[in-house]
Amino acid sequence: MELDEKSLHILSCDIAVRPRDAAGISHLVPFICKVEANESEVMVEFNKEGKEFVDSFVAAERLCCTGLKWTIEEGADVLRLIVGGSADQITVIKEWFDTD
Repeated sequence: MELDEKSLHILSCDIAVRPRDAAGISHLVPFICKVEANESEVMVEFNKEGKEFVDSFVAAERLCCTGLKWTIEEGADVLRLIVGGSADQITVIKEWFDTD
């Protein structure tokens, strides 16, 4: 995932505070099961085998993208990441996880 200046502005991210050793999108992609979005949230389901990466990614994003709401829900077989924000922010976040 390459974040350009426009995306960083839309997300209100301070990428400089994101830990360099934190998991990135490329770490998460192999574990994605499903992606859904509406105008205020993106929901991404992951295989539970990706838990360590999801936890690392979300911890880092909570530091740099504080204007977004980052929630992890654990189900029996899946992990759900729910990211809340404005419609423009959701468009950018959904693009991160679209693997088609």
